[in-house]
Amino acid sequence: MESENSYKENFNEVNEDASKYIGFVHKSEEERLRENILRPPIEKLQLFTQMLRREVLYKKAKIIHK
Repeated sequence: MESENSYKENFNEVNEDASKYIGFVHKSEEERLRENILRPPIEKLQLFTQMLRREVLYKKAKIIHK
């Protein structure tokens, strides 16, 4: 029978390949527009409403620190 410590060590191991983080992807405006044109209509609507919410948020923002 295995010891309790070795059992805990084996139980907590994850045997998956580490995903490679490529960092932030900077795309040109044309690339972003091309991707957005090909999106399904519901995703386009979600992007549009998100844009409207952000605009309202920016208009309501107040600078309280000088």
